[in-house]
Formats: sequence, structure tokens, C-alpha cells
Amino acid sequence: MTQLTGSVETPTIPLAYDLTWTALVAACVALTVAALVSIFRTPHDRMASKFWWSALVVVIPFVGAGVWFLFGAPPLRRAQAERSS
Repeated sequence: MTQLTGSVETPTIPLAYDLTWTALVAACVALTVAALVSIFRTPHDRMASKFWWSALVVVIPFVGAGVWFLFGAPPLRRAQAERSS
């Protein structure tokens, strides 16, 4: 192998792209974990509903967590009233 002398280019991506993707992945992981914790802390009528909600969040993390927080999670006031009684 012949090694060239002079300038060496690194085949890496720019730092801004790397940091942006890292932040997006970290946010997706945090949202998924928060949704799973919320699912398991919420009382459900059937155990199967916990399974299907958590399966949705694990298979389609960002969309599944968003759907859970928009439609599946109980409203905050109702959840606080259930805990206090």
C-alpha cells in the first residue's frame, strides 16, 4: 500500500449532523421510555390493553408514544382523582 503524504481527509460526517442525530435519537428513546412507564403505571381494565399499547410503542416508537399520550393516557385530573381516593 502506498501512503500519501500531505493532507488527510477524514470520511466522517460534520459534527453538527452528528449532534443533531444524537439529540433526535435521545429524544425518541426518552419519549418511548416515558410512554412505557406511563402505560405500566396506568390502571387498565384488561391486561391485554397494556400489552398492545406497549407493543405499539416499542414497534413504532415515536408514533406509538405520541398516540398513547394523545389518546390512550387518561386525563391528568382524572388520574390524580383516582390516586387520591
